Amino acid sequence: MIHPAVNLMNDGYTCSQSILMAYAPGFGMDADIASRLSTGFAGGLALGKTCGAVSAAVMVLGLSQGQGVNQDPFQKDLCFALTQEFCHCFREKQQTTRCSRILMRNGVDPTDPAQMKQLREKGFCTTIVADAARILDRLLADGENF
Repeated sequence: MIHPAVNLMNDGYTCSQSILMAYAPGFGMDADIASRLSTGFAGGLALGKTCGAVSAAVMVLGLSQGQGVNQDPFQKDLCFALTQEFCHCFREKQQTTRCSRILMRNGVDPTDPAQMKQLREKGFCTTIVADAARILDRLLADGENF
């Protein structure tokens, strides 16, 4: 079965949008708001920084286990631990959380618009989104035991 995040990526949404939009309804967040909120995180903040799928996954972990207003301040420690675990697992798969390094390691020049267009056509980032979603699914399932 194809993960909903991958389906969203295939529908033309960015990596960050695909991750947040796939999980948002489970936390009572509207898909349109999730899409808008996560747009600027794609492509590593459009600068090749932290991968948008990673940034959106951290947002999902915050929705799941983050400290809300007037809540236990130690809740943020749990969220931080889950964020660190996510990043560790993502690095095991991609060797980095940095978008530009992931792309360059796979022969894509992030400064070349033509290569970036081909990137989407070839579905390269779909694999990244699938990896992020698998890790996130596992952490969320484990988080139910906290």
